[in-house]
Amino acid sequence: MILTLGSLALRGLLNRRRTLLLGLVSALIVAVAAIYRLGGPADAEATDFTGRLLANFGVAVLLPLVAVIVGTAALGSELDDGTIVYLLAKPIPRPLIVVVKLAVAWVVTALLVALPIIAAGVIGAGGDPGLGTGYGLAALLGALEYTAVFLALSLITSRALVIGLAYVVVWEGVVAGLFAGTRIVSVRQHVLAVADALVGDGAITAELASGTGLLVGGIISIAAILLAVRRLSVVELRGETG
Repeated sequence: MILTLGSLALRGLLNRRRTLLLGLVSALIVAVAAIYRLGGPADAEATDFTGRLLANFGVAVLLPLVAVIVGTAALGSELDDGTIVYLLAKPIPRPLIVVVKLAVAWVVTALLVALPIIAAGVIGAGGDPGLGTGYGLAALLGALEYTAVFLALSLITSRALVIGLAYVVVWEGVVAGLFAGTRIVSVRQHVLAVADALVGDGAITAELASGTGLLVGGIISIAAILLAVRRLSVVELRGETG
């Protein structure tokens, strides 16, 4: 049952147009690192540039962009086209549906984000795997938190993609930069805190302690999963009463 549900979720996420678009965006960070490396920069300069590239593009742009597209589509696409009714009609526990959908969305997001970040880090830093691996591991954790939040959001509103993009651009890009108190609920800051602890290259200065980022990120992820399970149960009740 789990394998069948997972394979269906994977096929639903990886349609040709979406896969091509996300693949091109993911490849961009690797291309930038490779082009920069062709200039033959000094090792210290290359490390600094690559760290900023991974933080300012990989974590701040690539990760949330891929996560919001994949996370909101994991269940949102089935809600939009009405096929969720057929899924809910089967004797599958609702928590299992949420967990499998989230797991598939997380894996897809991680493959499209963490792997390119690691590759760009290795290329940009001249073969040293430490920088890319640190940011890649942080992105892996951030991918779980982002996809959990956006999956839950897709069960709350039909405009999950728009609201998710607004959160990334307005809240994380503007509000969290102006008001220090809001950074504790910024997924981006959670990821940067973990990356700073793992790498410590000086390219970024995290606004949160790594422990705080991990703790709050874990709480938000669990809360999002519980909310998604609850909302999916509401969808089932509507289907039965209709």
